[in-house]
Amino acid sequence: MKKILSFVIVVIAVLGVLTACGNNEKKANIEKDVYVLNLNGADLEATFHHDGDKLKKVGQKMTYPLSYFGVKEGEKLDDATKKNYEKQAKEQYKAYENGKGTSLKSEFTDEALTIEMFVDLEKADEAQISSLLQGTSDAKNVSYKETVSAFEAQGFKKKES
Repeated sequence: MKKILSFVIVVIAVLGVLTACGNNEKKANIEKDVYVLNLNGADLEATFHHDGDKLKKVGQKMTYPLSYFGVKEGEKLDDATKKNYEKQAKEQYKAYENGKGTSLKSEFTDEALTIEMFVDLEKADEAQISSLLQGTSDAKNVSYKETVSAFEAQGFKKKES
């Protein structure tokens, strides 16, 4: 009985220490910023999730109106042409499709082609991220500030909430 009581006291003491240590951990303060750009009629949107300067997730949405493809107002594209454009878009961004921590979706409507890409830097494969982020070797330590600076250099502006 003494051994069981001693064991219970030790377990309670260990749990108390672990709980106290766990409470001292820094809580993640994930922020979200959205940057936008209209480029030749295409609406581009990049969403960054970050904790301080550490980039966690990146989402991009690109909406190309039919006029971007030379389709005049009132004209419709046939299904074969739409599928061809979707295939080309998926081929261009295939590194995002079905990867670990990445996703790619595309949708063609009567008005536009929309492509959405997403990367979770915490879950994504290091080799895949290296190619997506132009040689970055440590996907878990990508600078939010440097990434945003590169987007701003391309003309993106921060969207006010």
